[in-house]
Amino acid sequence: MTDETKYTFSSLMRLLIENERKLEEHYERAAKAAGDPELRVFLSNLGKVGLRRIERMRTARVETVVEIALEPITDLNLNDLLATINSTIGNTRTSDLEKTRALERAISELYSRTSPKINQISAETGDLLSSFAHESQERVLELGQYVRTAYSQEH
Repeated sequence: MTDETKYTFSSLMRLLIENERKLEEHYERAAKAAGDPELRVFLSNLGKVGLRRIERMRTARVETVVEIALEPITDLNLNDLLATINSTIGNTRTSDLEKTRALERAISELYSRTSPKINQISAETGDLLSSFAHESQERVLELGQYVRTAYSQEH
């Protein structure tokens, strides 16, 4: 079954900002709960980067006057990713570290899916979202190091 949701540029950017805000809130909660000081700083920094992403997306949304092109943005199939983000944040059976990795994978995919569609409207904003996707993939790798360290300390 395909997702037939139609977005305008503004509504899609609002959705991306909302999900980045959810991740930022998760990072702050996870940072406060982290026992390892290095991990606490890392997670707190992810939250700060999230705030900068939000600001950059807001700026791009305001500076890109595209509502003239009223063509809807379709065929994004975001429902599964949005459900993954929401269920991961709400999952109480998974460690904050594993949640954070899963969230970064999902947000990276979210940006990867939306970037080409946005690029048709605003190349600059499409490039911005593409760079966010790459940043999140790098975060997944960095978080993997923390997961391996935590696992080896437990066993």
